[in-house]
Amino acid sequence: MPKSVTFDRDQVMENVMQLFWKKGYNGTSMQDLVDVTGLNRSSFYNSFGDKFSLFQAALKHYQLRQNEMIKGFTSNATSPKEAVISLFRGISGDLNHTPQKGCLITSCTTELAGQDDRIRGFLTQNMSQVLEIFSALIKEAQAQGEINIGKDPETLAMYLFATLQGLRVTSILDNKLDKVVDEVLSNL
Repeated sequence: MPKSVTFDRDQVMENVMQLFWKKGYNGTSMQDLVDVTGLNRSSFYNSFGDKFSLFQAALKHYQLRQNEMIKGFTSNATSPKEAVISLFRGISGDLNHTPQKGCLITSCTTELAGQDDRIRGFLTQNMSQVLEIFSALIKEAQAQGEINIGKDPETLAMYLFATLQGLRVTSILDNKLDKVVDEVLSNL
């Protein structure tokens, strides 16, 4: 009779995500994963498959957290432009509280996007989701006269996305980015 699972899968996933976030995919060993999960290798493989499968699950776990964070930052905004501002300020503040960690998805982009098509597909899909959020907010802000209608919403959305990625990478070295965020937001 097979043994039943006796660990908190959500907590294990959180621990694994934190480990990959700290060390990256290539810097994380199987022993690191065994240690952080508290499982022996056999149980690890039976529960999660291989390292790559677990990494993909950790990325999805992180993405869900990020989606919730975005909703939280934008939900109380009284206008679409304020939602964009709130999102940037919120992420900037979050980066200030996670020094030298940046963003797991951004770090994954720099580490693995050019090496694995499955990861590249995930990252491209994630980027599309963020661009859709920015583009919708920009279009709505333009319709309300908050953002110049002469600016292309898709280009401005990509500008915001690229800037956000740059902020996340830069925050690994220096997390005092409030003035940079002010400058970015002045371009809206």
